[in-house]
Amino acid sequence: MTRLHRMAIAILLMGWACAASGADFRHENKPQNLKALFERVHHEAHVKKDSKQAAALFRALIPDEARAKKALKDNIAPDTLRQILDMHKKFGGSVNEEGAAKIARPAQKEVQVHGATAEEIMRYREGSVAYKEFPGGAKRVAEAALRPGMTFYEVEYLEPGKTAGMKYHLLYWDGKQWAMLGPAWRVLKQ
Repeated sequence: MTRLHRMAIAILLMGWACAASGADFRHENKPQNLKALFERVHHEAHVKKDSKQAAALFRALIPDEARAKKALKDNIAPDTLRQILDMHKKFGGSVNEEGAAKIARPAQKEVQVHGATAEEIMRYREGSVAYKEFPGGAKRVAEAALRPGMTFYEVEYLEPGKTAGMKYHLLYWDGKQWAMLGPAWRVLKQ
């Protein structure tokens, strides 16, 4: 094993130890960081039984107007923006300490992250990541509202060996941290 390999392993182990010890999560614009965030939420909720911390980490994904606008087209209709923000207000209130354990079931320890650009989601080509991992409603949101050129992610909690689990929709990097539009197709007018 080379010195570089040993250093890389040491860095990974230090990162794991920090995450396990409860050190503050540091947001980075990398899919593996988004995965680590969701692993951390699961760990806080189901291993440490710290529902307050799990809920706080998850609530930080809920965007305010300024953060939501970073994921949306510049010419987004004010009514569309209001609908999305209203959905988040309702959703944010349900992510409390009692709701933290419902973010994922204890057995759903595996986290998968799937990314696609707004354009890939709009095309929704059969066999693509967008087609396989993003719900059909995401295509409509991409056409109506998503900012071109941005990458969005689906994050899924799975039980080992399972192919379906609890999915969270349209996560994105807002320039400083991770944010989530969620199932915006549920509130957009047809």
